[in-house]
Amino acid sequence: MTTPATRPRGVDPLNTMMGVRVLDMSPAGTDLEAAIGPRFHDHRGQSGMASVGVLADSAVAGAFYASLPPGHRTVVSQLTAAVAAPLPATGLVTSRARTEHLDLDAGTGLSAGRVATDGVTAVRLLARSVIVTRAAQNEVHLAAGPTLVVPAPEPADPESLAGLDGRAVVTGIAAGTLPRGPLPGLIGLEVESVGETTVSARFAPTPWMSNQIGSVQGGILFAAAALTSGLNAQALTAVGQSYRLLDLKIDFIRSPAVDGPPIRVEAEVVRAGRRIVLIETRLLDADGHLLARTGSSAQLE
Repeated sequence: MTTPATRPRGVDPLNTMMGVRVLDMSPAGTDLEAAIGPRFHDHRGQSGMASVGVLADSAVAGAFYASLPPGHRTVVSQLTAAVAAPLPATGLVTSRARTEHLDLDAGTGLSAGRVATDGVTAVRLLARSVIVTRAAQNEVHLAAGPTLVVPAPEPADPESLAGLDGRAVVTGIAAGTLPRGPLPGLIGLEVESVGETTVSARFAPTPWMSNQIGSVQGGILFAAAALTSGLNAQALTAVGQSYRLLDLKIDFIRSPAVDGPPIRVEAEVVRAGRRIVLIETRLLDADGHLLARTGSSAQLE
């Protein structure tokens, strides 16, 4: 079952698909809001950092872009997000960001912002962006056609996880016997293998994931890394134990094309303490070239 969403030419399909709306964008900063709810939940039926990845990237990227003279194109080269408070299961969240430093000669800048719910900061954001010479690809980014088909969300079934330890949950998702969850279903993330300290997944880029220069928007890569890192933490949990990502820092190295081959996501635990787990994750293209890398910490609860 699918629901068609009207998309006049000129409306950003990425933001339409991810429920993001730009409220204001000026040299003073950006203000955005996003719907958060079941369509953006993980396999546990919970909101997390992956749920707001596109919102976060759009906010800090927009702040840097809007602070520049007209005619420039930009990309985020590094984004750090740190959790301050839990995200709601449903409702609206807002994101405000501004450029803290701009070096036009070097073509770089630093933007800071937050994702908030009811005025309370849920996630702190810090991003470094760079000016690029690549032209806008509106024929890719905006795409022709009157509608964007928004798929009905895949189910999350928390009750099916009861009585299972984390490794059994993740191997069940990999085998297809447990639901992968709505947000992984939306971006097409499939778990391929589960090792002693690793989880590997993959997803295929699609045109709606495009940024303004025609490559996969950083928030999608952020979300894929956060989801896979979370599953790596999940694999360490005992029956009845939970986890949450506390922070994630992503370095964007190459820009994958939205019509390119599947992207592989490889997460590995580098240290597992009693309460805090450190995870490194790499996103690779079909030839093994590094697209992005992340470092994150997760809390076992």
